[in-house]
Amino acid sequence: MSWTELYLGPGTWILAVAAGSAVGMDAVSWPQVMISRPLVSATIGGWLLGNPAAGMLVGAVLELYAMRHPPLGASRYPDTGPAGLVAGAAFAAAGGRAVGALLLALVIGWALGWIGAVTVHVRRRLNERIMSPVFELAADPGLLEQRHRVAIGLDALRGGVLVASFLIPAVLATSLAVGTGASAVGGYALVALVLGIAASAGSAARVSAFGIRGWPLLLVGAGAAALLMLGGLS
Repeated sequence: MSWTELYLGPGTWILAVAAGSAVGMDAVSWPQVMISRPLVSATIGGWLLGNPAAGMLVGAVLELYAMRHPPLGASRYPDTGPAGLVAGAAFAAAGGRAVGALLLALVIGWALGWIGAVTVHVRRRLNERIMSPVFELAADPGLLEQRHRVAIGLDALRGGVLVASFLIPAVLATSLAVGTGASAVGGYALVALVLGIAASAGSAARVSAFGIRGWPLLLVGAGAAALLMLGGLS
């Protein structure tokens, strides 16, 4: 794919930034309707770039990865809302077919998720400053509500900035570096993808499958990858 074949219009970029603000708020602030889950946010990203099915595929895999890190209390977890949106848009822009492009989009999404986690930590620290002094806010409900609105606005700004900063680089990297056609490393990328899914599914099962040990899923994934290497790559 050449530079002239790739076009991300300003209208699409603005819509993506607005959607990034919404999914960035959803996890903690508002409205908490699960649009921040990667399965949803990545589908939105793919839809914005004209291929919601490609975005959904990226989101389904990222959802498995995210299950290993449930957002409980003060735990550290990837911010999958903006990250999923960017990853889904990147894979959709690359045509939604090449396995290498899928793998690169997943890497981008997972890395951006942890970058987002850092911004969540910074936002929490800012919230501590916004919600002080405690006694003054307790005596003035109107001021308390105003500070809450400011905190929610900062969360929206955080999600929008993440998407605004990384959407175009992610789309360019996935579309131009990997391309939409068959890749020489596509088969090996598929093996790595299967192993990654198996490892994530096994890890997720250990923390969220009601006590069921997840190691058999690792063995299944390793076996599937071995078959791919012996059959499809020979």
